[in-house]
Amino acid sequence: MLKIVPTTVPYLSVNSACPTGSLATTSIMSLTSIRDGLIISLCVLVHFIYRNRRRRLLPLPPGPSPWPIVKNTLTIPLINAHGYYKELGSKLLYLEALGQPMLIINDIRIAQDLLEKRSALYSSRPAIPMLNDVVGIRMYFALMPYGDYWRAHRRMFQQHFAEKHLARNQGRAMEFIRKGLLANLLESPDNFDEHIRNCIGGLAVSITYGLPIQRKRDPLVRFSEETFAVSAATAAPGNFLVNVIPSLKHVPEWMPGAGFKQVAKKARADLLKLAEEPFEATVKMMEEGTAPVCFIAETLERHRHSPDYETQAIYAKQTAAMVFGAVSETTVAALNTFILGMLKRPDVLKKAQAEVDGTVGTNRLPEFSDIPRLRYLSAVVKETLRWNPVLPMGVPHHTSEEDVYMGYYIPKGCTVFANAYAMLHDDEIFPEPQEFKPERFIKGDRIREDLPDPEYVATFGFGRRVCPGAHIARSTLYLAAASLLHLFDIAPALDDDGKPVEVIPQFKQASLIAEPLPFRCKITPRAGRDVNDLLKGYMGSDPI
Repeated sequence: MLKIVPTTVPYLSVNSACPTGSLATTSIMSLTSIRDGLIISLCVLVHFIYRNRRRRLLPLPPGPSPWPIVKNTLTIPLINAHGYYKELGSKLLYLEALGQPMLIINDIRIAQDLLEKRSALYSSRPAIPMLNDVVGIRMYFALMPYGDYWRAHRRMFQQHFAEKHLARNQGRAMEFIRKGLLANLLESPDNFDEHIRNCIGGLAVSITYGLPIQRKRDPLVRFSEETFAVSAATAAPGNFLVNVIPSLKHVPEWMPGAGFKQVAKKARADLLKLAEEPFEATVKMMEEGTAPVCFIAETLERHRHSPDYETQAIYAKQTAAMVFGAVSETTVAALNTFILGMLKRPDVLKKAQAEVDGTVGTNRLPEFSDIPRLRYLSAVVKETLRWNPVLPMGVPHHTSEEDVYMGYYIPKGCTVFANAYAMLHDDEIFPEPQEFKPERFIKGDRIREDLPDPEYVATFGFGRRVCPGAHIARSTLYLAAASLLHLFDIAPALDDDGKPVEVIPQFKQASLIAEPLPFRCKITPRAGRDVNDLLKGYMGSDPI
């Protein structure tokens, strides 16, 4: 037993250089600190063990009944996943596919609670075996895991495309809408889908690389669209079994069922070509002093004297490869949905046209400054985005840690889908969700503030991973819609007997992006409107 000597014994001096009492006291303090440290460590350990044990004893969220071993692998739908998960009727669903946990969120409030309020846990992205490992592409920052590498790419995007810089690209957007869309519609209205794609895709290429774009069927725009469609297909849930069973990535190309390897080989070659060639074309224009203001030119110039210029140039090339998808594909899908909505509701078309006429008049074309005064058009755009959410299942999130929500255990490494379709088709919030009804967003002469706004909620994602080009897509959609309404009537196509052909809205079901399946319509200049005169300065064949 340790004997403690009192510090008041006669032979102890308070001025002693090394008093025996101080040593004893120090020993006591050291032992006490060690004891306290052990107790604290033990308490922390017990807390974590108890918490983890308690969490694992908590139930998982509800979901379809799993099969032995394969769990829900065989019941995960390959098409119309958003509709299937909505029909299951639960706000939160849990599934598991060969050991991979999945969480489906069908409710706006839950999505905001988890993906926004707890964004530190839910901001990463899952690996996509087909795209990341088989194709071998990891350059899309929208699909990168959360971390410094992702932050560097997103920061670079925001430095040029942030909402505060929106005006710098609006002039170019207006030029593309007038030359690439309206003028082409006047010449060949039956090809409206092709004109929309070339206009919006051309704008994305132009603001990114500064390259001239042909008014019709630009080869770079077409190649960009085709290539992005393939990359989106590789990332879409259900398209490739390797995304569900990652071990299939090791299957040799010659084996039966390994056709996805050939798809991946071509996709990789095309994606690398798309990232490289327009980038080099912009660099060449910079060397010649002819590069216009664009993302690549501005970004490379900003880093020209940086010691890590080569690294920043690679980041710029990778970031640029994402712009087409962030700006073009969503806007094309939304604009085609808008036209489909006008076909279904000719009364809405007439009312929106009257509002645009009252604001713009008949002697000029709509401009961005007109948009804030077009309240009914605002309701039409909101309903367009609600009726057919362009990213119905969003881009999946990934939990970096385990979590507990509403008494349910959510494991670490869980792939989380925000089902925008289910949220924006919730009949408790949006009665008759399958109907195109812009009036649901209007109360009196004002936009309702008590409804979730599809321009900002669900449509373009949640939290730190919201689509970074959403404001560009919204802005372009508004001006394109106002311009179409101002100049043209939109009506059903006629059959051989001269009778209107009924259009039944149908949308792509097996892709990241939902857009209307091809449909016919009749687009004609409005009566009493001198469309030729209004567009005479935008006709011709010169590149945009």
